[in-house]
Amino acid sequence: MNKVKLASMLGVAIAAGSLITAPTASAAQSAPSAVSCKTWSSGKTGYVRCTGMLPIIERVRVNVTCIDSRGSKAVVHGSGKGNGDTSSATCPDNPNVGLYQVGYDRWRVDGS
Repeated sequence: MNKVKLASMLGVAIAAGSLITAPTASAAQSAPSAVSCKTWSSGKTGYVRCTGMLPIIERVRVNVTCIDSRGSKAVVHGSGKGNGDTSSATCPDNPNVGLYQVGYDRWRVDGS
């Protein structure tokens, strides 16, 4: 009988522990983060750097829109970077192509 009581008390303790830690995790996910992203360009290359992102979990990449002399636009994507790192992308090395716009995508590795 004592083993049954011990197992039951252990089960209650584990359940209570999971209730205590679960709200903390969800509160951290729902709290707004103070992320600051800066974009800039130099010649045909665009850059983005974000700070305040969650390490390892959040990523950012630059999107450079290039335009040619006929007005056709194409987007070149930089590689995904973590907090404080710079993502860059360059328009094709063609004298008739220039940089039109610099933007970025930011996402969480878990898909959100």
